[in-house]
Amino acid sequence: MFRAIRTRLALRQRGKANAAIRKLCEDVEYLGIGPVPGPVRVALRAHYETKWQTWAVLILIGYFVLKVVARALWVLVVTYTPAWVQEAIYGPPPKASLSSREGWVSFGHGVLLVGASFLAARRVAVWAADAFELRSMTFERVQRWADLISECAETVRAPHMRPDLQAVSLRFAVMRIRGARSMRGTVPALSRRRPGLRAHANGVVAALRAAHADFDLDRKEAARKLAALTLKVSDRYAQGHVGALLDSAELVEPARRREAFNLAVMAGVMVAVALGVHLWRVPMPLAVGVVVMVGAWLYRSTVSAGLAVLTTLLPVIFPGK
Repeated sequence: MFRAIRTRLALRQRGKANAAIRKLCEDVEYLGIGPVPGPVRVALRAHYETKWQTWAVLILIGYFVLKVVARALWVLVVTYTPAWVQEAIYGPPPKASLSSREGWVSFGHGVLLVGASFLAARRVAVWAADAFELRSMTFERVQRWADLISECAETVRAPHMRPDLQAVSLRFAVMRIRGARSMRGTVPALSRRRPGLRAHANGVVAALRAAHADFDLDRKEAARKLAALTLKVSDRYAQGHVGALLDSAELVEPARRREAFNLAVMAGVMVAVALGVHLWRVPMPLAVGVVVMVGAWLYRSTVSAGLAVLTTLLPVIFPGK
């Protein structure tokens, strides 16, 4: 019975792999950017044919890693912290917000637990992919980049379609490029190459964004250029060359990123305002107005990002508002 189920799943995944490879070949041929390299085909096939086994293993890994990390944190807290810290973390849920000491301790413990579990599970998943040849998670990036190439092909096929219906998004493709050095499994976690690989990934991201910015000038040519760069990134990643995803002549100097700084300042201002409300009874409308004005000044042209930060942090720091 189990053997029959396994066979059916394997055949189904193989069909999906064939369809994905065929679709990518059609898109690449239509764009005229050359044949699909062999390593990319192999990566797509490995992604689909080991998908269900990979997810089964990841669920087990996530469960046991979370259990181990939670146990380790519990031992450390019980052994080395005062009683009020233990009560804030493991006692009844605190009614106080982040304007109180207990609220900060509980919130920090949750962030540490989730962050440590994610990082540990990620490294264990990379090890499992190498040890048991479960490459679905490793090569999921190649599938995401193939989706980007497909979006570029659709843009070229329908040049007169409304721009909002032929939009090409780089969000997920960029995320996969930034994490490529960690998930490919060719670079140790504590390698000295990490800073250089991070700088290279930033240059690759800047190159893709520069090609994407040309869509307003010549949509067809920009789509072909973006697809060609993405195909090369997929090929280099599939071969394990995470430090040479693009040639040095194709890299673009990345602009200075201020998102992390803006987020830190925004969180600091919101905490300060929350303390003012709690200690000096500052009127809530005035407090929220100050936060919104600071957010508008920090994010300016990227106001949507500022609104996302406010939406996330406001209920945490001002509960019930």
